[in-house]
Amino acid sequence: MKKIDQRYYEPLEQMMAIRHNYMAKIIQNEFGISIYDFFLGKKVLDLGCGTGKFLHGYYELGSDCVGVDITNNFFVQNKEKFKLLNLDLNHFLKKNKLKFDVIFLFEFLEHLTQTQRKILFNNLRKMMNSNGVIFISTLNRNPISKFFSINIAENFLKLLPKDTHDPELFLKPSELENLAKKNNLGLKNTQGISYNPLLKSFRLSNIDLINYFATISN
Repeated sequence: MKKIDQRYYEPLEQMMAIRHNYMAKIIQNEFGISIYDFFLGKKVLDLGCGTGKFLHGYYELGSDCVGVDITNNFFVQNKEKFKLLNLDLNHFLKKNKLKFDVIFLFEFLEHLTQTQRKILFNNLRKMMNSNGVIFISTLNRNPISKFFSINIAENFLKLLPKDTHDPELFLKPSELENLAKKNNLGLKNTQGISYNPLLKSFRLSNIDLINYFATISN
């Protein structure tokens, strides 16, 4: 089981730098400040936080952080302003009384059913402070994305354990925009992500056919 878990988290850890770079770009363009200044004193929620390593970086920048994951594979210890919760989405939404300035939904939405997504988006605005921002990365739904994510990444390159993804749960940018609009949220940006298997690295791309980032605000 440990080997399977590690294989799942390795590509996610490879994405940490590009997530940070994407957010830095958006924050500079939208708010005119550096990512370091932006996260100082912010309340941050990471749904599907995995090991907690990525979120911990923003705790180190001065954020008050809460991470939630259904698996208990946390590599970081809880602290006064850094809490990791082993809960499923429904239990967290029922228990949560906090509001956040920033919400991370990185590699999360493609693991939710349509019903779960609707419930989540119905709750997002309630959980956000004014001028709140949601940063997302997910997988587009189309034949090309299915081929590369399943046939290549899982079956051929074995970057992920088999059956990590269900391509029917992938989410088109237009569908994400509709989810946001129905809940009085605005999709501000989308940006594609490309992967180099030789270098094991990700970069921002103008093509969003497979992985893409998105920014939503209230």
